[in-house]
Amino acid sequence: MAIFDELKSVGKVLQEAGKIEQYKQILETQQELLEMQKKISDLEEENKELKGKLQIKENIYFENNACWFKKDDGSKDGPFCTRCWDKNKDLIRIRPSVGPAFAICPECKNQVRIDPNYRSPYISKKPPLSYI
Repeated sequence: MAIFDELKSVGKVLQEAGKIEQYKQILETQQELLEMQKKISDLEEENKELKGKLQIKENIYFENNACWFKKDDGSKDGPFCTRCWDKNKDLIRIRPSVGPAFAICPECKNQVRIDPNYRSPYISKKPPLSYI
């Protein structure tokens, strides 16, 4: 950075001239600039992270008991756990569970039915004999 080079030059001149007090002020100024540069870098990183979270928040939607993320090309990504999203704003992908219609979150163990049209083969459509 140009300002650091200039401060170094001024510091060198002051040191050679025996102006120790002014030289110490230059060193303190350099230190303050380095701290400000670090703070700016940290804030830029935080800003980038928050913009990413905002983009996720704007593109997340609820469908079939799960969260889905709408990509820029219009396709969707998911399913993600609604509990983890609601509680911590974490996108945790849920995985198939007992059957094709059910999924489980590996993080919080939340189980969801992601296919609303699924009908279990174990449910009888006939009434029990006791009703006949």
